[in-house]
Amino acid sequence: MITPLDEYRFDLHGYTVIPGALDPDHIRAMNAWIDALPPLAMSQWVGNVYVHTYGGIDGMNLQDIIEGGEIFERLIDHPAWIEQVRHYLGPSTRPYINEIFINVRGPSGYIGVHSGGHNIDYHQRSGRKNGQWVCTLLSLLVPLNDVGPGDGATVVIPSSHKSDFPHPQQDKRGGISADSGEKLEGAVEIHLKAGDALLFNDALCHGSAQRINPGQRRMITIRYVPAAFAHRFGYEPSPELIARLTPERLAIIQPIKPQRRPR
Repeated sequence: MITPLDEYRFDLHGYTVIPGALDPDHIRAMNAWIDALPPLAMSQWVGNVYVHTYGGIDGMNLQDIIEGGEIFERLIDHPAWIEQVRHYLGPSTRPYINEIFINVRGPSGYIGVHSGGHNIDYHQRSGRKNGQWVCTLLSLLVPLNDVGPGDGATVVIPSSHKSDFPHPQQDKRGGISADSGEKLEGAVEIHLKAGDALLFNDALCHGSAQRINPGQRRMITIRYVPAAFAHRFGYEPSPELIARLTPERLAIIQPIKPQRRPR
């Protein structure tokens, strides 16, 4: 149930935290799957899961993680967050997953702060238009282990999705910062317990602090967009995944069935 105060805060700050979104057994199962992986190289495929990085320092991304089995398929329309996703995307569309992966990041890793309301693109960045919600890119992050001080927490600059100026510590274009997120003035670290979910308007200026503690930061990332948008990397669901998914989940993964010439 989204209250008027919830909406006010999401509109003002650009994010919300959903405590205890995933149960401990589910978290253990996903961690065990990662623990069982062999050593991986970038651009390698693990079944239908692709190993990827945005820049090396940000760690390893297990892209299209839903191809890894039922424990990941549950994330597509998880009841802890899917209604909020539908609500903030707006009443005139259906959700589509533009990207879904698990990021694994070790000590010294981070991703610079990026995005912000100053960007001019096809997104409705403020999240509201003519009295309706219209967030055209929502990001959802769920840690598989606790993320506290020194663990490389996600950072946000509250309300920056409404700013007409880039942060002065971003690059000249207002793009990704060279330094880790905790070094930007005004950035707030979002500390989460394993299984908590952070949902935010992706127009919010965000990134992560540098991890200085030993061990790994393991973070589920899901980006929801209106159904008319395309997949970020052009992945198509495998026939095996399509066969396993419920009609409701398939509609989020493949809202329009591809038209192909018969073999």
